[in-house]
Amino acid sequence: MDKETFKKTEGKLYGYFRDLKEMELLEIDCRELQDQEESIQWDIKHCNVYVSPDSHMSPSFSERVQTSPTGESVAEKGIVREIEKLEDELEYVSGKLRRNRARIRQLKRNIAPLKKVLTVPPLSKEMMDFVIYKYKINKSINWIANEMYGGVRSTAYRRRGEILEDIVKWESLYNDN
Repeated sequence: MDKETFKKTEGKLYGYFRDLKEMELLEIDCRELQDQEESIQWDIKHCNVYVSPDSHMSPSFSERVQTSPTGESVAEKGIVREIEKLEDELEYVSGKLRRNRARIRQLKRNIAPLKKVLTVPPLSKEMMDFVIYKYKINKSINWIANEMYGGVRSTAYRRRGEILEDIVKWESLYNDN
């Protein structure tokens, strides 16, 4: 395998695991945003807002009721303002949720070709362990050699080359179909 293909394949593997991690974080964020969205919708539906009593309202019952040309009281205007703030917040949260879901879909499209190679069982358990150690957990070849091959670095380097060749072979096979 030439050096360019080797580097390109390694880059794809690093990118694959980076994208998986980003998807995982985005999905957690989406669940939190959905909870926020439901909470805001509940607050709007049940008019769950607080209007400060000292915001230009009568301090006691002995004073006259405030009137306005539109027929709304200061309290009603305050409630409407608070509901509008909640609607703005809901719009922001919904937009962020849509953007996160769009990003997740984009990441799924990016990883789809390599996912076939890594999940359909053409790679042995040893190969998958190597790939996970090297490209997901970012362990060094020395660490992998000590962990998997009794400290023999040359075996670890040779296996890395073989694994990358297999991945290129399987990827080209899947991309042809």
